[in-house]
Amino acid sequence: MLENKSMYIANFNCTFGKDNKPMLEHFEDIILPAFQSNYIREHDGNKYFFDSVKLTMVNGQFMLVGLIIKRTKLEIKSLYEEEKGLVRTNKVVPSDPYSYFLINLKNHRLVLVKNQKGSPSLSNFSSTAKHVLSLYVKETNREIEEKDAKLPKANLNVVAIPFAGVIKEELKRVKKIKRVTLRFYPLNGDVSTNETFNYLREMLGEVDSNSGYTQFNTPKNREKIAELLDDTKGLVKPSVQVVYKNGSLKTLRDEEFTEEMKIPLDDQETFQENINNIAAKAINREEFDETSEENQKIYERFFDGLMSLYNKLLR
Repeated sequence: MLENKSMYIANFNCTFGKDNKPMLEHFEDIILPAFQSNYIREHDGNKYFFDSVKLTMVNGQFMLVGLIIKRTKLEIKSLYEEEKGLVRTNKVVPSDPYSYFLINLKNHRLVLVKNQKGSPSLSNFSSTAKHVLSLYVKETNREIEEKDAKLPKANLNVVAIPFAGVIKEELKRVKKIKRVTLRFYPLNGDVSTNETFNYLREMLGEVDSNSGYTQFNTPKNREKIAELLDDTKGLVKPSVQVVYKNGSLKTLRDEEFTEEMKIPLDDQETFQENINNIAAKAINREEFDETSEENQKIYERFFDGLMSLYNKLLR
C-alpha cells in the first residue's frame, strides 16, 4: 500500500585529517566499513544504528545507501475501552522505526526519508554517523603500530539544505530575532556563490584554522536574514535564536529551515525498489543533483576505484 513519506535533503560534508582530504579518498577504508560496522549509539534510552548499508549505482551514479534504525520502547500507561472507559495499564512495547538514506558520492548530497512517525531525523543521522566514524577510526588505529599508517580523523558536518519559503514563513511567527550565528567548517569540494562566506573562509585559511563562526545580534531586517540563511545552501551551519509572540525563547537550527517533501512508498516493496524510487525522485531536485566543478573533478578521479570496489562487492 502506497503511503506518503517525509523526505529531506542535506549536505553530507565529510573531510579527513588536518589536511581535510575529500571524503572519497577514504571511502573504501573508512566510510563504507564504518557504516557497515554495526556500531550502536545510545542516547536517551534509545539505540541508533545503520543497517543494509551498501555501495550501489542508481541512474548511473554511485551512492551509499542504507537504513538508520532507532531501537526504542513505547510505554503504554492507559487504554480507552468502550465499555470501561479509560483503563490504566503498564505495558512496554518494543519498536524499531527506521529511515532510508542515500548519499550521492558525486556531490555528497544526502537524502533521508522517514518511514513513519518517530523515525530517525537528520540530527539523529548526523550524531550516529559521527559516532560510528569516530569509533571505527579509533578501534582500527589500535591495531596499527606505525604512526604514518593510522587512519585520519573524520570531520563530519551534516547540514540541511535551506529553502527561502520555509525560512520566511518561520520568521513570520517570531516577535524578535535575538541572534544569528553562522558556523563555518572545511568544505569537501563545494564552492559557495556568496562572496562574504568565501571571504570569511579565506580568513580562516590565513590564520590556519579549520572552523569559526560569525554572529549578528538583534538584526532588524528579516528579509536580509532570510536571504542570508537561504544562501548558506548547506555549506554553512546556521542557528537563529528567536523570541516568539507568546514570549517563548527558541534556537532554530538548519533542520527547521528545510523543506519537508513527500514521496509515496510501498512498505511491501523491497529495500532496493524503495531506494530506486527515492533516488528517482531526488535526482529531479536541483538541491540533490547540483555539483560543483571541483566535486566533479574529485568524483572523476575516484570513479575507477569506486567501479572496481562495486564490481568486487557484486561477486
